[in-house]
Amino acid sequence: MGTASAAEGVRPADPSPGGKRVATPGRDVIESGKRVYVTQGPRFNLPSKDKQKAGALDLYVKSLIQHTPAKAEIDVALFRLRETSMAKELVAAKKRQVRVRVVVDNDSLSQNRDVYNYLAKNLGTKTSASSWIMVCPKNRGCIAPSTQGVWGKNHNKFYAFSRTFDSRNVVVQTSGNATGGMYADYNDAYTLVDTKLYAAYRSYFYTLARHQANGDYYRQIWSGKRAVAFFPKAAGDPVLDVLNRVRCSGGTKIRLSSGIFNRAEVATALSRLDDQGCDVQVVAATFGVATLKALSKPGSHGGPNVHYFTGDSVNRAHSKYLLIDGFYNGARHRVILTGSHSYTVDALRHNDEAMLSLMDSSAFPAYVSNFGKVFGAAKGKLWILPGVQSQGSVPTAGAGASDD
Repeated sequence: MGTASAAEGVRPADPSPGGKRVATPGRDVIESGKRVYVTQGPRFNLPSKDKQKAGALDLYVKSLIQHTPAKAEIDVALFRLRETSMAKELVAAKKRQVRVRVVVDNDSLSQNRDVYNYLAKNLGTKTSASSWIMVCPKNRGCIAPSTQGVWGKNHNKFYAFSRTFDSRNVVVQTSGNATGGMYADYNDAYTLVDTKLYAAYRSYFYTLARHQANGDYYRQIWSGKRAVAFFPKAAGDPVLDVLNRVRCSGGTKIRLSSGIFNRAEVATALSRLDDQGCDVQVVAATFGVATLKALSKPGSHGGPNVHYFTGDSVNRAHSKYLLIDGFYNGARHRVILTGSHSYTVDALRHNDEAMLSLMDSSAFPAYVSNFGKVFGAAKGKLWILPGVQSQGSVPTAGAGASDD
């Protein structure tokens, strides 16, 4: 994580040269004269019977695809692409003379072979062509190498547009897959309009396409107060590096949401920070046994406040974000980490992943609000006091478990 300084204030803005127009937060686009620009910032879905709210992220991405003009480019890296309607949007774009390239994990073949066959027929599979789809090797990522006993994979979930509407160099980084889970579970997406980060994603995308195994691919690219990091990473943990820069004076708050949380070292760091006086809240769908043990230590402040989704929960956490509001790196800052990178060992060591870092972004209140909704929806509570049982059986998974 880079050194923090002045606030970035990432706001939905007119990204045209010299553009200063700011959109109303939450709007997908802003009109400026005859031009329509994509707004930067976060978006969230709300699992419910309302398909517009439940499918907010899916419908948003499809809208960007629909408004990509001829000769523009769309590069997509996905885990478990099985949604027919998404495949149809990509093919429709290709028929409009958009250059469409797609990288998917090998598991996509077994998830819905018909979707892959449809895309292969209509986009082609030769990477020398202007449009194509390609599949990562079996039992590994496109970059992450095969490791015995580990389900390595391309776990990415991003869409990069050279142009959509009248905006150029647009990236949507999301936690949601192009599956029904994008509707059923709590997910987030962050839209960037950023030439440098767009180029970073494109470079990573074409490295994925080359299938060059590299268990220590990790790199981080900064643009102002925003950065993207690409995985796998052979040693060290950038999330721990961030947490180790946190100080608990002055009411520092830490919030973490993940589908599966089995990085015991991260859980230990969160418990340590809670013991030092930070206000720590965690919500997840499933926990590793060692992670749960670390979070269960009461410390001098009662231990982290942990919620989980009980067996009767239909909608669960699937976003993968960490929020810090307080003393970080020697001064007060607001930090967001989000992306496809779950709080699992596989995400760190064995998967192709992308994680955004946003320093002092105006997106922070929206993420805090979303966390409150997800935390409140998780009815299971981890009670740490002696003799008090947690509410409902805490869902656990093995150390090698990996969410989708």
